[in-house]
Amino acid sequence: MNNFTPNKSEQAQFSVRDIASVLFRHKALIVTTFLTVAIGTAVLTFLMPNEYESRMKILVKNARSDVPITPERTTGTAGTYFDNEVSENQINSEIELLTSDDLLKQVVAECGLYQPRASLMVKLGLRQPAATQAAQIEEASQRLAKDLVITPVKKANIIEVKYTSGSPEMAAKVLRKVQDLYLEKHLKLHRPPGTYDFFKNQATQSEDQLREAQRQLSTFQQSMNVVSLTQQKEQTVQKLTDAKSRLMETKATLRELNERIAKLEQQLRTIHPRIVTQSRALPNQYSAEHLNTMIVELQNKRTQLLTKFRADDRLVREVDQQIRTTRLALDKATGETATEQSTDLNPLRQTLETEQARARVDQAGAEGRLEMLAGQVAQYESQLSRLEGITGEYEELTRRVKQADDNYQLYQKKEEEARITDELDENKITNVSVAEAPIQPSMPARPNRPMNLLLGLFLGGLLSLGSVVVAEFMRDTVLTPHELEVLTGQAVLASLPNNAETVVTKTVAEKETAPSRLAQPKIASEPRLEWAD
Repeated sequence: MNNFTPNKSEQAQFSVRDIASVLFRHKALIVTTFLTVAIGTAVLTFLMPNEYESRMKILVKNARSDVPITPERTTGTAGTYFDNEVSENQINSEIELLTSDDLLKQVVAECGLYQPRASLMVKLGLRQPAATQAAQIEEASQRLAKDLVITPVKKANIIEVKYTSGSPEMAAKVLRKVQDLYLEKHLKLHRPPGTYDFFKNQATQSEDQLREAQRQLSTFQQSMNVVSLTQQKEQTVQKLTDAKSRLMETKATLRELNERIAKLEQQLRTIHPRIVTQSRALPNQYSAEHLNTMIVELQNKRTQLLTKFRADDRLVREVDQQIRTTRLALDKATGETATEQSTDLNPLRQTLETEQARARVDQAGAEGRLEMLAGQVAQYESQLSRLEGITGEYEELTRRVKQADDNYQLYQKKEEEARITDELDENKITNVSVAEAPIQPSMPARPNRPMNLLLGLFLGGLLSLGSVVVAEFMRDTVLTPHELEVLTGQAVLASLPNNAETVVTKTVAEKETAPSRLAQPKIASEPRLEWAD
């Protein structure tokens, strides 16, 4: 017996025929499986109830900023630009709000979704039905959490919410209720209630504190005669510095005046008050003329006496004696000269006396000014010491006024911001808005009957082929010469089919197509004949 090795065309023809023979051999199984799956899918598809899907879309944005309840001053003002970039955390937070247990329970209660409904587990006796309404609501909220399909839209700040129900009215009603409760809860959680009243009360208290601090500061200023302590201290220091500077200048001026007066007095002691301005020598004409007149008078008197008395009479002798004396005086006066001198006030002494008088006046003025400046310096020092003594209390009162004013301005600003926020809340202006409101669907979303039928046909075909494969692997008989060759490792010489006429006809045809190859026929169960060398 020689080994037989078919060529490639014979292998391909053999494989296709084997497959065809397998399919033909299990045609009843294929048809049964295919029809069972297809008919079952069609029946289930047409028996499934219609389900209606309603959807809504929520846009998450950064359109507004809530008032922070903090003691710090906020920097955001009206018209401030907000970055519209929404983070993943914000999206996830909004999704958690949509799926919160209290929100779902409220939706169940208000939409009546907690009606008792026997589930498969209850029908099978694996779980007890809910006995109380609270348990029914909790069970229904769990079902609602599973039925709600919440997905964030990729590359967008939008959250899509879907809900499917057997009733189109109920599907839209549930989503509308979820929408309303979600927006209300968003407002409550993102901004605590009572913010405006809180800031209003704080602003009122801060205003009262500001008025009390201003009253205390005003009373202190009136009692201490202080308007602006810092400015008054600066002015007092400036005045004190100027007064001390003038005092030092006055002392220096007074010393100069004292020295000047001492020098002037020393000079005045060496200078005479008057000086000779003119001196001339003159004869004693006046005396001579007077003496001549006296001599004439005495001679006339002697002449008169001689008329009455003798020459030796006593009266005559006395007159003669007077005449002789007068002549001697005349001679003496005629021989002497008189010196005539003119004197005047000394101008140098007058100048020195004038300067001395002026210096004494300046001295008196400098002494008065020195006394006045010393008093001013003492007064300014006392005033500055008093201001320094009240600085601590004044600064404390001023600090209280400033702190109270800052608090009042802060809370007044936050009160206005809270009022604006309340107005925004009342008008439903939030960081989330409904981009697509839920509407009542008119067409069912499920089941998709054409698609289900196509899938049933495809599944029927796939399962049919699978059943054939399983049947082939599970059989324990040899049906083809090829299987026998593989099983024994020897070439099959011939095989006899059930229909000999067909084999003979096939054998003749194959001999005509392969005249160069002479071999013993190998008859298979199929209508074909193979030749072996």
